[in-house]
Amino acid sequence: MAKEANKTLIGVFVFGAILLTVVAILVLGGGQLFREQLPAVAYFDGSVKGLGVGAKVQMKGVTVGEVQSVRLLFHPKNLTFINRVFIIANPRVVGSFFDPADKVESGGYQGDLELLIATLINRGLRAKLDVESFVTGKLLVSLDFYPESPVRLRGLEPDMIELPTVQTDFEKIAKTLGQLPMEEVVFQAKDTLQAINSLARSPELREALHALNQTLQHTETVAESLDEQIKPLLVSLNATVRDFGKLVRAIDTQVAPVAESITDTARDAGRLVQQFEEQLPGAMDSLNGALVQAEETLEAIEEMTEEDSILQNEVTNALNEIRLAARAIRQLADYLDRHPEALLQGKSTGSGG
Repeated sequence: MAKEANKTLIGVFVFGAILLTVVAILVLGGGQLFREQLPAVAYFDGSVKGLGVGAKVQMKGVTVGEVQSVRLLFHPKNLTFINRVFIIANPRVVGSFFDPADKVESGGYQGDLELLIATLINRGLRAKLDVESFVTGKLLVSLDFYPESPVRLRGLEPDMIELPTVQTDFEKIAKTLGQLPMEEVVFQAKDTLQAINSLARSPELREALHALNQTLQHTETVAESLDEQIKPLLVSLNATVRDFGKLVRAIDTQVAPVAESITDTARDAGRLVQQFEEQLPGAMDSLNGALVQAEETLEAIEEMTEEDSILQNEVTNALNEIRLAARAIRQLADYLDRHPEALLQGKSTGSGG
C-alpha cells in the first residue's frame, strides 16, 4: 500500500514557490508593480532604426520612462507605413514646483495626469527621436516643447494618451534636400566642371599665366635693382644722421657758454642802466643850471653892448644856441627818463617823442 503524501510538506513547497515568484518579479521587474505608471503612444513617420525596447524616454535630459514596444503599422489604402512606439512613463520622477519632493498633484489638476499632459501638449509638448550615442547609433525618445509645430494626432487609440511627434533634424535636412531639383543641380555642376576644364586647357589661360610669370620676374628684377640702389642711400642717410647728431651735440656744448655770456652781459647792462637812471637827474639838473646861468650872463652882456654892434649880434646868436641846446637836453632827459633802455639799444624807430 502506497504511503499517503504529507499535505503539510506540499503546502510548504507551494507557498515557497509563490514567494520565490513574487521575489523574482520584484527583483527582475525593478518593483514596477508598486510604481504608478502612465502608458502613452507616439507615431513616427520616419525611420526608428536604433530605437529598441528599453530605450530611454527623457525630458530635459532626465529619464522619465522607457520604450516598451516598437511596431510597424501599414495603411492598406494609402500604402504607407508608420512606426508605433509604446511608452511607459513614470510620473513620480517629476516633482512639484512648489514642493520638489512631492509628485505633480498641485494646482487645479488634482492628480489628473492625463489632463495635465493634454494641457502641456497644447503648449507645445512633442516627442522627437534623438541620438543617445553616435558610436552605437542608439536612439532615445526626447520630450520637449516646440510651440511653433502643429499638433498632429493619429487618433488610432482613443483610450490611450498620444504624444504628438516632430521630425528629427536629419529628417528635416533630408526633406530639404529632397525638395531640391537634384537633376538640375547635377547638370549645372557638370556644366560648371566642364567650363572649368575648358578654361584650364585654353591657350588664353596659358598665355595669361606666361605673361603673369614674366611680370613677376620683371617685378623681382626691379625689386633687386631698387634694393641695390637703396642700400647706398641708407648708408649715406645713416652717416648723415650720425653727423647731424654730432652737430647737435656740439651746438649743445657751445650754447651753454654763449647763453651764460649773454646772461652776464644783460646783467651788466641792467646795472649800467640802473646807475645811469640814478645819476641822470643830478647831471641833468647841473647841466640845466649851467645853461640857465650862461643864458643870464649873455643877456647881461647884451644889455651892456650897443645896438647893432658886432658883439651884440654874437651874443644874441650864442643865446639862441644855448636855448636850443637847453631844449634838446630837456627833451633828451625826458626821453631817457621814459626809455632808459635806449642807452643800450638806441632809439627805436617806432617809439614816439
